[in-house]
Amino acid sequence: MKNFQKSLIASIFVMGSATSLAAADANIEDSSNYAAESLNSKDANIVETFYKDLDQDDIQDKFDHCPNTLMGAPVDKFGCELDTDQDAVFDRLDQCPDSPAGARVNLLGCEGDTDEDGVLDSKDLCPYTPEGATANANGCVPAAAVLTNIIFDTGEHAIRADQTAILKKDAATLNDLKESEIILITGHTDSHGPSGMNERLSWRRANSTKEFIVNELGLNNDNVYLSGKGEMEPFADNETVTGRQENRRTQLKVVPKNELPTEASLTLPAGMDQK
Repeated sequence: MKNFQKSLIASIFVMGSATSLAAADANIEDSSNYAAESLNSKDANIVETFYKDLDQDDIQDKFDHCPNTLMGAPVDKFGCELDTDQDAVFDRLDQCPDSPAGARVNLLGCEGDTDEDGVLDSKDLCPYTPEGATANANGCVPAAAVLTNIIFDTGEHAIRADQTAILKKDAATLNDLKESEIILITGHTDSHGPSGMNERLSWRRANSTKEFIVNELGLNNDNVYLSGKGEMEPFADNETVTGRQENRRTQLKVVPKNELPTEASLTLPAGMDQK
């Protein structure tokens, strides 16, 4: 009997406690809702009354999309710092404030130069120029100024009279060299005669051409290099008279200094003056 009474008392106590806890939870929920509403109301009042323009950029906080703008920084109508070229880098930090619309920029607001040719990507028509190659204003490797078919008589290295006008006309375009460029003159021959003799002849043809353009056009001697290929690089068929004539030639082109062939020389190498 006593055990039954104890169990009954314990049950009543637990039920009463549960009821009290439920009531307490209800009161807490009600009070928390009221507190939240009260807090929101107070915040709104504080902003409206005391913090109308917290960052002092003349844009009221309730309209300010960037309420923590750096003091004194120019802002737009939304209270955000200016970004004139719209590259997501504020003018205050932008080292290149005139980037083209849509251009990809780095943290300083400047465009990249992927192939490192000195031409920004947005203006680079050849964005994958090989490393070290000289590019023009469009980011492309300049077409080499080439003169082929500067004709020589068989076994001779002197510039023919009927070729001087061609040299003067075409070589005049070689005056406008960049600091990183040089002129390379390569001499060639047909396949008649011993190869050693042809190699020496090709060097003399290149040297004659250099002397002509330096003396006649005033080109800097130190910017003009020589090379001789003998009969090794024919331009036309050596089995025909016309082809052999076309192979007796010199070729002029502008090349970057770092692409100069190892055998190139400013002067006629020793022994190449012999026939």
